[in-house]
Amino acid sequence: MKKLLKLYCKFDDVVEKIIKWFCAALLFIMICVCFVNTVSRYAFHHSFRAAEEIVILCAVWVTCVGASLTAREDDHVTLDLLQELIKNHKVKAVLYAITRVLTCFFLIALLPAAFKMVRIYAPMKLTGTGLPQWVLYVSYVVGSIAMALGYLRITPGKVIALWKGTEEKSEYEKINETEKEQLAEKEGDA
Repeated sequence: MKKLLKLYCKFDDVVEKIIKWFCAALLFIMICVCFVNTVSRYAFHHSFRAAEEIVILCAVWVTCVGASLTAREDDHVTLDLLQELIKNHKVKAVLYAITRVLTCFFLIALLPAAFKMVRIYAPMKLTGTGLPQWVLYVSYVVGSIAMALGYLRITPGKVIALWKGTEEKSEYEKINETEKEQLAEKEGDA
């Protein structure tokens, strides 16, 4: 089992590097296209018809695929108020596991609809670039699979750490402790 986990981690490391380079390349393309189009518009009074579509395509891909990078760091915006209020670390671990399993379930459950969108828009072309419209919609498929892989990697370790009570405190908990210490110091001085 440990060999399989090690193999998965190596595979996931490669996937993560590919995603980082892919997103960096797309951001670079976005910057270059915007710069060239802006200079062209003001200097030559001409803008490129495909520029806006290229930037939109890149932005959608960076958003969908780049979301997996935040999933791998467990930095997605979450409504974890309930988890923060619970003091029992084993209940926190179970709640964390449930939320991540549900997230993966919804990511995977929406894949058939995404594939349907890809099939529907396959024959259509974008007006500016002439690219097929499915290029836009396949970004969700790639992003969802990458996010699910990311959650699959981090969830077991975090659940075990929460279960054992060795998980590092969240920013919310650190802020609350700091505020309580400052309040106690003020009360002690008075």
